[in-house]
Amino acid sequence: MPDTMEVYTGIEVTVEHVSTLANGGARFNITAEDGRKWQIDLTRGGETEVVTTWRDGTLADLDVPDWLDDVTARLVQQ
Repeated sequence: MPDTMEVYTGIEVTVEHVSTLANGGARFNITAEDGRKWQIDLTRGGETEVVTTWRDGTLADLDVPDWLDDVTARLVQQ
């Protein structure tokens, strides 16, 4: 079930666990309220790798926002 959180910039993002990775990490979809979406792999140590990105449901080459570190830090703590 997706969770919603507010990041320090004031926008809300939805975080959805997609799968557990063989190395003990996890894959997540992170969707911003403006239609941007990142699929990331998060290691147990907190390292993040962007798998793919979308804008309004279409594949797009998006920059990684500064607030993504905030989201991944919260996920590692859970």
